[in-house]
Amino acid sequence: MGYRSQVGGIFSVDEKHEDGKWVYDQAKFKEMIGFIKLSRFYEMWTKDGDAKHFGWQNGKFILYGADWKWYPDYPDIQAWDDLWNQMRDMEDKGISGYFCRVGEEQTDIEELEFGMNPCRDFFYPFSAMHFEGDDYLGKRDTDVEENKADQASTNPQEESCGSSVADSAQA
Repeated sequence: MGYRSQVGGIFSVDEKHEDGKWVYDQAKFKEMIGFIKLSRFYEMWTKDGDAKHFGWQNGKFILYGADWKWYPDYPDIQAWDDLWNQMRDMEDKGISGYFCRVGEEQTDIEELEFGMNPCRDFFYPFSAMHFEGDDYLGKRDTDVEENKADQASTNPQEESCGSSVADSAQA
């Protein structure tokens, strides 16, 4: 089966603030996507007609996948690394990048970035625990009397209206 990772990467055209909103250069974005389409990455990652792990819009190209074998000697991973390095070389043209890989081990989080404004809006790396014992939670089958006592304490019998006020006045 091998070691698995969750992976995310993004290339973005740097945005600038104009007329009260953030905008990106659409011509530069089309040029960036054209460059990506000519890359070995695009060729390798679309050869089976399956391009569901990446997409682009609004000035951003995003790659995401879970449960991937992410080994540096795999040709498709080398193609991503080549694209990353080529895009990093375009940093002076207003391109930024962010990459994150989260492995199976708690401390195995790798993050890389370049550019003036690496977009981190889509990825939030953290270590987590996976739990498969849901069917045990809330069940206590060893002591029937304990369960009855728990139920009785959570459903006290109602007192008649005003009895607690009268009782406290007499005390």
